[in-house]
Amino acid sequence: MAMPRIVRAADVVLMVCALCAAAVLGFVLWQPGGNQVTAIVTVGASQLDPIDLTQVEKSYVIRPDASPAVTIRVEPGAIYFEQADCPDQLCVAAGRLTRPGQAAVCLPARVSIRLEGRDDTVDAVVY
Repeated sequence: MAMPRIVRAADVVLMVCALCAAAVLGFVLWQPGGNQVTAIVTVGASQLDPIDLTQVEKSYVIRPDASPAVTIRVEPGAIYFEQADCPDQLCVAAGRLTRPGQAAVCLPARVSIRLEGRDDTVDAVVY
């Protein structure tokens, strides 16, 4: 009685194709250059100049022409509503924005902050 072959030629070809696909996908997704975070501040219908948070070296304040008045603090790697004259203070409660995809909005003042860019940090790993 002959023993059946455990690994066939087609299995080897399939494994090689899967490894090549994984290598190509890993190469495409992994791009050196670190994290890039850009803050987009919008006041009403107009957008202020984008702020590259990775290039900020010294903290400064933005006071957009809005009513009620708001104060936005820009720090190295972070941006947030520091103060607002609106009654609910939800924009201030949003805290520091540091990662792409985060946003904070002051609806009464019609001011929004959203972060765009690439984030190479691992948020979770699933097996």
